[in-house]
Amino acid sequence: MERENFVSLWIGSIQTDDKLNEYVELPYDEEEGDFLPSPFLIDFDIDIDDLDEDFIEKVVYDQNKELLQELIGGCSYDEIILSRFEAIQGKQLPKNINSAILLYNFDYEGKRNEIVNNGYTFKFVGSVSYV
Repeated sequence: MERENFVSLWIGSIQTDDKLNEYVELPYDEEEGDFLPSPFLIDFDIDIDDLDEDFIEKVVYDQNKELLQELIGGCSYDEIILSRFEAIQGKQLPKNINSAILLYNFDYEGKRNEIVNNGYTFKFVGSVSYV
């Protein structure tokens, strides 16, 4: 749900930056003139009206990362949120993690915690304040 000053984090594995964009970005229906939910929103049962697409940040690397700092270091508010997410997740990442999705001004209520699909896997880590 929409919540000021909070960020929700998903970590996972996906093949390329293009695939991550396809997974997260909202497709536009030219006939109706509306944005449609992305596969990410559908997978995690997130209402498209509960978020602002301008507050989505995503990263993907060619190589798997071992530490959360390697994965989300450099993302917005990393100096604040990194230690908070490490308190939830731990510093060490599970195997085969090369990507992250962060939704700012959003506090995911965890209706679905993990998606394993052909071509990608994502797991919800948690939500923390970024102030």
